[in-house]
Amino acid sequence: MVGRSEPRAFRARGSRLGVVVLALVLGGVYWARGRGSLPVPTGSSAQDLTPDVTRADGAVTLGNVRVTLSVSPRPPVAFEKKRFRVRVEADSAPAALEGGRISFEMTMPMGEHRYSLVAGADGWQEAEVVLPFCKSGNPRWYAIVEGRVDGRPRTARFRLDLTPPGSTSTP
Repeated sequence: MVGRSEPRAFRARGSRLGVVVLALVLGGVYWARGRGSLPVPTGSSAQDLTPDVTRADGAVTLGNVRVTLSVSPRPPVAFEKKRFRVRVEADSAPAALEGGRISFEMTMPMGEHRYSLVAGADGWQEAEVVLPFCKSGNPRWYAIVEGRVDGRPRTARFRLDLTPPGSTSTP
């Protein structure tokens, strides 16, 4: 029948379904982007809780597990190779980080930067990393260390500021 509109109840049900689908899609994007851990925007007071490894080693305590991250050389310079080292302790004793990975992200998309951690000296795990400098001038990166300790998944987050390439000043 031409010119006849759908019943109001049908339109309302379709609108609700559309809202539910949109919410699921947005929730999936949020989860996939960082499994619930998006970067803390610059200037937020919560950012102070993320250890800064730009100038010194940083550590995160996750219950009975302590994850330490070190970077060298310091300060880290954009487009130059850096060594990131991770050490894990469980109940104050060295522990293995099974399937250890380190990834890097910024508040704006800068591509995929994920590295597997390999065994290093003295119980450390490490990865050699090259990170670009953002054209916006924002030097802030977030390092996310992931793996399993004693069979349980663990994730630790750190922040660092890159020095622009060829710059003699530091952030």
